[in-house]
Amino acid sequence: MIVRNVMTRKVASVQAGSSIEAAIALMLERRISGLPVLDREGAIVGIVTEGDLLRRPELGTAPPKPGWIQFVVDPDRLAETYAREHGRRVSDVMTRRLVTVSPDATLAEAAELMARHRIRRVPVIVHGRLAGILARADLLRALHAALTRSRATPSRSDAEIRAAVEAAIAETGLFPAGRVTVAVAGGDVILHGTLTGERQRAALRAAAEAVPGVRMVCDGLACVAPPADHAPPVTDDGPGGDVRA
Repeated sequence: MIVRNVMTRKVASVQAGSSIEAAIALMLERRISGLPVLDREGAIVGIVTEGDLLRRPELGTAPPKPGWIQFVVDPDRLAETYAREHGRRVSDVMTRRLVTVSPDATLAEAAELMARHRIRRVPVIVHGRLAGILARADLLRALHAALTRSRATPSRSDAEIRAAVEAAIAETGLFPAGRVTVAVAGGDVILHGTLTGERQRAALRAAAEAVPGVRMVCDGLACVAPPADHAPPVTDDGPGGDVRA
């Protein structure tokens, strides 16, 4: 699946010269936490989010004023920070370093990009123009649709379900062949085998439950802790110790 299939196409945006009051009002009205920022020609130049507006003197959340030595060391950076915290235009507070994605990127690529940069949304760009936006909510909607489709899969025989569950368990790469046996009755899956940790049980259930046609998963799995390494007995050969040949 690619970004084009799930992105939001009708995107609320704001002009770089707009007031932050107007941007905040639009975010509250649309119940969204960020807006792409456009210049007068309609090209995207940044993004303004809730995070860009959290450190403000009006809220009492601005950091303490820096000491004079900081002005000497890096006056430009301090000036930029001051404008961001006190500015009244979107261009003052917006994030200019944009992370964008193509509409033909895969969802895996987009999700990895969002995770790496710790962002909740990414503008979708075509030739420098805003084509849409991909937010976490869009990914959730796509996931919900996929899960719903899997539940609506036509009925399968127990033999087909068993084969699919065995294949799913093998694909995890966590369990040697023969470690876990699968039985299916009326769409109910029963797992048997011996595990060495409860997390393995959770992984097995997840693999089985994801198979279309499975009604429920029951397990007769036994969890046995691996044998601990036993340290060799210590011989007391100190003062007063009983040392025997």
